[in-house]
Amino acid sequence: MIIDRAELTALLDETLGLVDAPPGCGAVLEGSIAEGFGNSASDIDFLLLADDDHDHPTMPTIVFVRGRRVEVRTRSLRQVRAQADAVRAHVAEGFGALPAALLDRCQRLRGAVVLRGEDVVRRAREWPLSLSEVVAGWYAHHSRQAMRHAVASSVLGEDGEALAWAGIAARHAAKSWVAARGETYLEPKWLDRQFDRLVAGGDVEAARLRDRLAGLRKGHDVVGAIAAHAALVADFGVDGCPADADHVLLGLRTGVTTWPIGDRLHVVRDRGDVFVLAPAAGRAWRSIAPGRPVAEVCTTAAASSALAEFHRVGLVELHWRDGGPIASAQPWAPVEPVTPPPSTRMPVLGLSGGAADGHLSLVPLPAKRFAAAGMALVWSNIMVENAREDLSGALDGGQREVARTSGLRLLHHACRVVLSACGTSPLPPDAAIVTRLAATAAVPADLAAQATAVERDLGGDEWEFWLERLDKLVNGVRDLVRAEVFPASFDSAAAWEATLRIGHDWIRLGAYLDADFPIEEARDLLTSGGAQPHRRGGG
Repeated sequence: MIIDRAELTALLDETLGLVDAPPGCGAVLEGSIAEGFGNSASDIDFLLLADDDHDHPTMPTIVFVRGRRVEVRTRSLRQVRAQADAVRAHVAEGFGALPAALLDRCQRLRGAVVLRGEDVVRRAREWPLSLSEVVAGWYAHHSRQAMRHAVASSVLGEDGEALAWAGIAARHAAKSWVAARGETYLEPKWLDRQFDRLVAGGDVEAARLRDRLAGLRKGHDVVGAIAAHAALVADFGVDGCPADADHVLLGLRTGVTTWPIGDRLHVVRDRGDVFVLAPAAGRAWRSIAPGRPVAEVCTTAAASSALAEFHRVGLVELHWRDGGPIASAQPWAPVEPVTPPPSTRMPVLGLSGGAADGHLSLVPLPAKRFAAAGMALVWSNIMVENAREDLSGALDGGQREVARTSGLRLLHHACRVVLSACGTSPLPPDAAIVTRLAATAAVPADLAAQATAVERDLGGDEWEFWLERLDKLVNGVRDLVRAEVFPASFDSAAAWEATLRIGHDWIRLGAYLDADFPIEEARDLLTSGGAQPHRRGGG
């Protein structure tokens, strides 16, 4: 060790004077210094073992002794046994279920240097498993998954990721190999020193494999590099991951559903996130079939890139033939899919949903609110047409107050269109809606000012100008929210059918997510497929 036992004992004595230690506890030094590694920057890690059943916190106490940073953790024998039992249970399920932090705690205790309380420490170290077998098997599992990920990334044309995953696979395989020979310390950065110790002990094979691992950093084309990494992984004793693209298959991911809205494809992940796909990405999405080799789908670079993005954000799974899903293989990293930054487009949505930048974009609204806002957007557009029809009739009949009321309805629904498109849900009441339009940063100032001016005009008597000014406002609103071609819903049967078609996609999504419907009658559109209940023949 880089610190002798006398110095460690002195450090422990001074440390115990600064912390509350359980009476009669055992004490060990764990971590890199205890394992024979470490350097001048390494912390001193003391673990106190209490002969009790208390739940001591995982978080360490940090003190500074003789210019060194010292971390002190306390664990009861009950906690130690519970952790050992948890490791055994996870191993029985498969190494993929075994958390890195849990295995690390157990390994550190068994590789620690005893400083006091040998009897307590001995009881704490009782374990029903072979530590070297567990660590070797655990690293072999992660190496296998990383190598499969490398092959899959190569098939998808993601050369940089493929090489990175292959490097991880080789290092994990090496960690598995050295663990099987007693070098069980989990921390990856000491791999070279672990090889050094094996070589110093006369292990010729360790020297040869270490040199091959170092040689992987030298130049290869991508295909050759992946093959070289796979061969070394196999020589380290990790099987089930040859550099064979035919092993990589497409798989469906639970909780992912597809929703066309108008001419755009949307994918909902876990009923919480909505992704909108660009047209080319939508075509690639439609080509996905479970069990199909990825290489068959990746007929173009665009399709490969789109599929890689689908996998990255967790919309599809990649499977290894006869080997299950290809999982994340970085033990200390989250296993959940990446969630990209949400789209910054404003308005958030139009009649056909979101708009994609690149292959796909994450809509910046929770799925349920996205559906509710979309249904409100369609319904508000319908109500704009209804109010305009009422306004025209009132003006033709010389009914000024009816026209004023209809004009205010039209104004309020036009404001609802804008706010819904910006993601506001629920919508504010009529009394506040024009004010909220002006207060919404995403709404252009000139459009908000126009709405305020129209509201003022409707309070006056120049009613001959109301329709013209409202039409101008509605045109500006629909230009902003990409709804320029919304049908005149109440002009004809054909226009009404076109309106129903626009709304039906939104209603299906809203029903799936149990989103708030703008009115209850909208639910009938779902069950009837847009048919009107009293028309003969269901028309």
